[in-house]
Amino acid sequence: MFLPDDRFATLVAFLEGGNQLTNGDLLRGFNEWVQERLHGPDYQSSLHWSAEIAESVAGRARKGLSMPEAQEEQAKELLLDALDGFLAANPRSAAVDD
Repeated sequence: MFLPDDRFATLVAFLEGGNQLTNGDLLRGFNEWVQERLHGPDYQSSLHWSAEIAESVAGRARKGLSMPEAQEEQAKELLLDALDGFLAANPRSAAVDD
């Protein structure tokens, strides 16, 4: 995949764009899946999955999805690992209807 830059926020925007193309099917349930993996099954939050991942790496001190370069790399790795795990566990979410 090609992205215009290597920021975490750009990767999030790319994934959300793909999700919109599938009418939300691609990432349906991803928010809850990420929250459960990061915090356990009883955790509930209204934060978007991207904010949950950013906060797990950079803490609450981050500004939006911006963070120092080392934390950007950690957040991108965590996001891609989470996405791989989610799609493997939910193969129907990766299917796109014609």
